[in-house]
Amino acid sequence: MSHPAAHEPTHTGGRAFQPALSARTHAPHGPRRTSAFTLIELLVVISIIALLIGILLPALGKAREQGWSVKCLTNLRGLGTSMQLYFNDSDGVLPWIDPIAGADENENNIDLFEVFASYIDAVQPRREIPGNEDSAWVVQEPYRCPADREPLDDDEGEPRAAHETYGTSYDGPWIQLYVALELFDAIDPDNSDPKVAKAERWKAQRAVSRAYDQYATRGETLPVMLDFASVHPAKSGKNALYWDGSADIYPGDPPSEFVEEFLALTLRLCNFGS
Repeated sequence: MSHPAAHEPTHTGGRAFQPALSARTHAPHGPRRTSAFTLIELLVVISIIALLIGILLPALGKAREQGWSVKCLTNLRGLGTSMQLYFNDSDGVLPWIDPIAGADENENNIDLFEVFASYIDAVQPRREIPGNEDSAWVVQEPYRCPADREPLDDDEGEPRAAHETYGTSYDGPWIQLYVALELFDAIDPDNSDPKVAKAERWKAQRAVSRAYDQYATRGETLPVMLDFASVHPAKSGKNALYWDGSADIYPGDPPSEFVEEFLALTLRLCNFGS
């Protein structure tokens, strides 16, 4: 009688018999523990995040404002380069343009960005609705200061920022001198005779430019362009382009005595009262 070899598996019901796994293989090791935040730990983490946000946000906001100011100064320097090119073609005199707050009111005048159109490679400001003088201006740099975002306090109708209202963020202080000369009857830029009107405007341009030049020889650095509104946090809240072509933070308006002296000089250069 033969016996199965020790190395051969025993068959039961035609299937190979497999020895049971040891109990050790299946023995449970107890419930698995998973790590998780407790409510207190979660609240601590949230508090830390809120604290970091509170610390970082003011710093980020300040960095953003500084970036806007740097970009604004870059815009002004670019406009200053365009102005120098204009000087080369106009005997060194400032252009006759609209007061920024009086655009579209005088057909003899043009806007600042129209003067610079031939001297700067940039997209010109345009009305949102072409031909509609009540629609907002669509303005890109360098005519727009990136910090010029808040509506003007004295804006009538729909609140708009300076560039949306006037087509640029920047004003020219010398332009107001043209208005003063006209109010003093030193010039007649709207004379019915076009030749006379043109000559009167040229007289004012030359007088104002000579006044700037004379003050420059005295060491006075006078702004020729600056932010229309106070949009920067430093000092006066404005940046300025100066007669010598430099751009910097505007320290604030000069005292009234200085303005009166400068206007008196401009009137004399216009031969007013002679």
